[in-house]
Amino acid sequence: MAKVTRLKPVEGGKRAEQARPVRDLPRPLEGVRDHVVQRCGVMLSDMLDGADDTLFGLAEKETDSERDRYFDAMRELRIQRTGIEAGFRRALIDLFQATGQNPESGPRVSDPVDVENLSLVQHDELEISVALDNLGRRARNGCEDALGAFRHRVEYLFEGQRRITEKNNPLEPRNLAVCFAAGLERLSLDIRARLIVIKLFERVVMDEACALVTESNRLMADAGVLPTMKSAPLPTGTRPAPSGAGGRTPAQGQPGADTSTAAPGSAAGGAPAGDDQMFGLLQELLTTLRGLGPVPGAPAGISAPAGPPPASGMAVLQNGVAYFNGAPLAGDAHVEAVSSQDLFGLLTRLQRLEQALEGAPPVDRDLKGELSELLDGEHGEAIHALEQADDDVINLVSMLFDFILDDDGLPSEIKALIGRLQIPLLKVAIADKTFFSNEEHEARLLLNTLARAGSQWDPQQGRDDELYQHIHRSVHAIIDDYDEDAGLFRDLLDQFDAYFRAQHDRAERVAERVREAEEGKALAEQAGAAVQTLLAGRLDGRSVPDVVVRLLRQGWQQVLYLTWLREGPDSDAWRRQAKVVDAVIWSVLPHRGQADLQRLGDLAPKLRRALEHGLRGIEYDPVEARALLDDLAGVHNALLEGLETERVTVPETVRTPPPETPELPDDHEQVVRARALRPGQWVELGDGDEARRAKLAANIRDGAKLVFINRRGIKLCEYTAAGLAAALERGEVRLIEEGALFDRALEAVIGDLRRRHQGTVGDS
Repeated sequence: MAKVTRLKPVEGGKRAEQARPVRDLPRPLEGVRDHVVQRCGVMLSDMLDGADDTLFGLAEKETDSERDRYFDAMRELRIQRTGIEAGFRRALIDLFQATGQNPESGPRVSDPVDVENLSLVQHDELEISVALDNLGRRARNGCEDALGAFRHRVEYLFEGQRRITEKNNPLEPRNLAVCFAAGLERLSLDIRARLIVIKLFERVVMDEACALVTESNRLMADAGVLPTMKSAPLPTGTRPAPSGAGGRTPAQGQPGADTSTAAPGSAAGGAPAGDDQMFGLLQELLTTLRGLGPVPGAPAGISAPAGPPPASGMAVLQNGVAYFNGAPLAGDAHVEAVSSQDLFGLLTRLQRLEQALEGAPPVDRDLKGELSELLDGEHGEAIHALEQADDDVINLVSMLFDFILDDDGLPSEIKALIGRLQIPLLKVAIADKTFFSNEEHEARLLLNTLARAGSQWDPQQGRDDELYQHIHRSVHAIIDDYDEDAGLFRDLLDQFDAYFRAQHDRAERVAERVREAEEGKALAEQAGAAVQTLLAGRLDGRSVPDVVVRLLRQGWQQVLYLTWLREGPDSDAWRRQAKVVDAVIWSVLPHRGQADLQRLGDLAPKLRRALEHGLRGIEYDPVEARALLDDLAGVHNALLEGLETERVTVPETVRTPPPETPELPDDHEQVVRARALRPGQWVELGDGDEARRAKLAANIRDGAKLVFINRRGIKLCEYTAAGLAAALERGEVRLIEEGALFDRALEAVIGDLRRRHQGTVGDS
């Protein structure tokens, strides 16, 4: 079974010999190693100390079936704690010892996924690998400069004989995470429990990764290793990109080829600045899908039989050879290479054409066909070839927008707007490959913000709606003005954020008023129902004097109602007022025994005082109160004298049965989901042209009442958790996913590429 990540060197052979340290580390690096091992060990110990409390807190919020997963994780961490801590320290030491070897030699801690053996790798291992990638990327934010300085200091210690990269840098966050992940193999847990443990590690240990790098730089500087260096020097061999767009270059391998031409914002000489593991992983996953993989049984360097020049479309350059549909072109074919700078200029021209497409529905685009037509129109028909990296970017961005245009969370009108950003964002990705991994990239943040706002827009509000117009203006500002300055995205993001935040704050104030009103209404309904239930239980079917019915149903009912609201049903006050009801009813029962008559004589004045106090407390009409109490006293006097009193039979309370709707069991997935919804969740009500978008304003008493409002704060409808669950099950209501659109699209593309790659490898 191929491993996604591994720490142990391969046993035997020359590579294993290279993996073993042949000499001690430089003394300053030894000091850093000891400091890092000690600090990380303490943080890991702290994490394991608090793991029980954290996991137990998470378990309390889960259903019984899910709770066992957290308890299993707690038990395994206790049992394996000693081994985990020792293994983590050992892995960190090995990580530092491996620094002295070249990153190309021997096994490496952070090797990417082996896509050639992807069909053999378990899905769980892939999920762990992706989690580590994401963890490392998040931990890396904000400490790139410090990591660069540390790499440069280590290279200085080795006198330039060792090249330090992300793959063999012992302080690279992903490498630190992999050291811990190796210990997870000791735990008998399923994938979800492992991911929970990794998340705990991120919160306690990895959040300190940047501080760890800063401390290590200080230790190196204190030891005399480049003490005056503030930041790492730029890599050699880079130069600013050419300023113009539109020059054409021959294909690689032909006379005059210049492989250093780069897109705006890129480094020259091959990979653009910012090329990273995420883009590399995506390129590896695209390998089989390109059709450029080696043909089984063919000699090295041969991928497929040479084919004729294509009639249309664009070829792709790989290692100086032009391919079309996976087949290399004949050697006598004349190929015109399209550099990244050329491509950027062509896309800018296509972007200008977008201005004439106002109101057009989103469509699947054949960008390569459009680019080929542009080139043919200018230079005559020829074989135009893209650089491999540029072709991969076009394919990836196209796949991302395919997902976006299929997303059910966006109205079609918003999809039409956002779909028009495909070319500008393609230009961004060509200029900066970190676009695929940098979650804080301005263009990604703006796309996510526009999508989030668009998911809240109701088509019934029309295109003149203020929110739609703001999204429209932002999209057209990009189409009209974006060329090479990515700062435009930051400016638009700041402007839209300010507007959207103001709208959100205003909507939240309205929603809060609705929430308070609905919670008050629900509380009043609950109090009224509790009072009616109590009185009905005491009075229904009884034969009592009319004054008792009037006293309890008119006056004392209000006392009970306000007591329930103010004090609650578990309060002593509520219990005392309920006992007064029981005392009133007992006091008017026909009494014959001397003991009962004696007790009534003692009770009557006390009962009158209690009734007077309660009615006065709610400011009940004093004249009406005195009349009721006098009538009750007359009944008491008659009973004490042995006289009969006039009585009425209280009819049974008529309860309206709830409408008959198919009920789902309380433990049904949709019911559990509906009960757990939090205010702010958006839904789509209905379907087609009649569909409405609404936000949950209040979830009262865990799903007893779910109140939905529109964007302006107007109440649209309300459900119980069971009613909403049934509507979700029937498809009458649909929850709108509000996660970052670009991130969801990228995750879907990676998953799709992996599935297709596995299928391709399996078929072969």
